[in-house]
Amino acid sequence: MQISVVGLGKVGLSLTSCLVAAGHNVVGADVDASLVDCLNRRLYPTSEPGVAERFSRPSPGTLTATTEVARAVRDTDATFVIVPTPSNVLGGFSLRYVLAACDDIGHALREKTGRHTIAIVSTLLPGSSDAIVIPRIEAASGKKQGSGFGYCYNPSFIALGEVVNGIERPDYLLIGEADALAGDTVLSIHQSIVTTSSPVSRMTPVEAEIAKIASNTHETMRVSFANMLLSICSEVPGANVDHITEALAHRMGRRFFKGAVPYGGPCWPRDNVAFSAFMDAIRTPSALPRAVDTVNAEHGRYVFRKILEQSNAGDTVGLLGLAYKPGTPIIDRAFAIDLATWLMNEDRSVVGWDPLAEDEVRALLGARIAYADSAAECLNRSDVAVVTLPMPQLMDTDWTAARNLTVIDCWRCLPADVVRVLGRYVPLGIGPSTDVASWLEKVAGDYFHRLTS
Repeated sequence: MQISVVGLGKVGLSLTSCLVAAGHNVVGADVDASLVDCLNRRLYPTSEPGVAERFSRPSPGTLTATTEVARAVRDTDATFVIVPTPSNVLGGFSLRYVLAACDDIGHALREKTGRHTIAIVSTLLPGSSDAIVIPRIEAASGKKQGSGFGYCYNPSFIALGEVVNGIERPDYLLIGEADALAGDTVLSIHQSIVTTSSPVSRMTPVEAEIAKIASNTHETMRVSFANMLLSICSEVPGANVDHITEALAHRMGRRFFKGAVPYGGPCWPRDNVAFSAFMDAIRTPSALPRAVDTVNAEHGRYVFRKILEQSNAGDTVGLLGLAYKPGTPIIDRAFAIDLATWLMNEDRSVVGWDPLAEDEVRALLGARIAYADSAAECLNRSDVAVVTLPMPQLMDTDWTAARNLTVIDCWRCLPADVVRVLGRYVPLGIGPSTDVASWLEKVAGDYFHRLTS
């Protein structure tokens, strides 16, 4: 097929690479002229694994890049729109970039005969397609949805650092179709690139909009629930959070169910805020997504307190992992960034290590923290070290530099042979080795007995 992709960021460029590898001819459009120039010179400036490799495969598919959305639409039969929908001051998602793309697409459709399919991939508030996006395309094109063009809301469920895998091996395909023919077209395109027998959910656009944002709220709720268990198990003697979550997973599933640090990133935190803001707007109870966001913030302060308990003013604290998750340079709402700022405010020096995210952190924090070239160097320069992310490189690190350190493992990811060489190992989520009865007497006193009388 002849397919256009509007917006060539991490997700847009990843989708484009999968389409080209599957044999489609793709016209990619982006406002960044330097990016367009790179792509037309067969240079692929992205950190996402698999993108450059797919563009380099022998394939009948082609890629042409342009800064002109109208040109991309004129030369193709279907358009995927993957532009930012940034949060606004009220907590919702601004449609300004989506609507700018809709205007360009609509104007191009005025000059075309035949049907064109439009799929919005960007995250939208529920109701946006029906109330704003489709009417905007109709006004710009002079055509009606269902006759002059077809429309779908088709969000992706991906994670940065593994976007290609999420596109080619999705948990399921979600298609919010304004008409069945548009849904058929979008589904056929996905089926040409998906390598697994993924389920397909077809529904109305507003149902798909609700499903997308609800999915992230549910996933963050699971993270927060596991983190609640971590805080309990960190205090209760003889308790290990992994034993509890592994048992609960038999009924509740394992996905996003490991007690560790607060969640972050460019999507999860803002989606809970946006969902609760939307629920407020339609006069429904909004406590759940708001509570998940609150619990996440409280958990960050809890982990910070546990780190303060293991360090002293004047100490240097090493942070092993600075991004919001392993395998990506993205630091949006990364817990390590908050942690570094809090530690400096409490008279601790900070040295950080993260081979992918260092440039991003330098741009944000500059020389306020020090930077290590390796995990071993970070350990060597620290009095207390914190495993903020379960980085795979930690398994190949020489931990002998930590023989006199306190190492706080937020993920309980260090193997036994490493733990044996550490000066002091503090795995969050595992309680102290005292007896439960005397501990309860100390922390709860008579109140616990009243609870059980």
